Amino acid sequence: MKRKILAILLSLTFVFAFTACGDSKSSMSYDDYNLDEYLDVGDYKGLEVAPYKVSVSQDEIDADVKSTLEAAAKDVDLTKDDEIKKGDTVNIDYVGKIDGKEFEGGSAEGSDLEIGSGSFIEGFEDGLIGKKIGDKVDLNLQFPESYGNKDVAGKDVVFSVTINSAKRSVAPTEEAFVKENAAYESVEDFEKAVKKKLKNKKEEQAIMDQKQSLWSDALDNTTVNTYPDREVDAYKELNSSQIDKYAESYGVSREDMLKQYGFEKEEDFTSVNEDSSKLRVKQEMLIEYIAAKEGIEYTDKEAEEMLQQMKDSGYDEDSIKEQTGREAEDYIHIELLYEKVLDFLLENADVTGAAKEY
Repeated sequence: MKRKILAILLSLTFVFAFTACGDSKSSMSYDDYNLDEYLDVGDYKGLEVAPYKVSVSQDEIDADVKSTLEAAAKDVDLTKDDEIKKGDTVNIDYVGKIDGKEFEGGSAEGSDLEIGSGSFIEGFEDGLIGKKIGDKVDLNLQFPESYGNKDVAGKDVVFSVTINSAKRSVAPTEEAFVKENAAYESVEDFEKAVKKKLKNKKEEQAIMDQKQSLWSDALDNTTVNTYPDREVDAYKELNSSQIDKYAESYGVSREDMLKQYGFEKEEDFTSVNEDSSKLRVKQEMLIEYIAAKEGIEYTDKEAEEMLQQMKDSGYDEDSIKEQTGREAEDYIHIELLYEKVLDFLLENADVTGAAKEY
């Protein structure tokens, strides 16, 4: 249970997530520490990692093609000869009567309804399947006993429905999709592009898995002699303040919020918060240690590009600081170093053993 809770807490404060220490004056670079005094670093070069093998099946290609075509679907107006099917959207007028009398909220004109959405009581939408535009249908139904309006709950009702119009979402065929997209010359060309995309995605995942495995091993090979109180305390404070913020946003007490995360007592959270904060600090120190030992650096251009990516995602320096507790420059610093340290670990790894299939 403790491991599970720790994972939850780490998801809020992990070094690669969009959160950080609450003290905006603290440095992500740990420049004022001699990390040799804090860490006993073991092997991080020459670590073993399994190779990977990527393949893309026709079923995967077909599924992606189907998803692409469905995303390109367009609404088509049905004719009076077309039968209504599940998934169609109909425009209807309806009058509901109980014991021959209309009741409040039981009638409407020009109402749009997607068949199969479950928006109306059981039997209403199914009763329109197979009908056509212009049809008038009487639906003899019953409100469920548990219906929210107690005045009609459990009562028999007759809905007189007129179907004014209907439309259907129609996905293009592969041929039509290719014809409308200049990027592809043929269906075969389209499917080749899909296969390449899927293969690249799998390769990216495979490489990231290799890097994460190496990073985990490097962490396991590293012992912390002592933790810097400044960073650990700051992360503990951040985690605790986040609980308070979540509690306030949901309108519950801190105690109830902790229980939502699996903490029965404040002491349970305190213990896991300590472990989480120390693990994060250990990761940051190891990133800085390896980068310093191996001369790993990033350029101003790379930092500017990452900042621009954040801005393109809707963040600016102020919102980054507000969400992370650090200046954008400090946040970008550790993120870029982490990426480059992972690259270094893989470049210097011993890729051996049975290939992992993707």
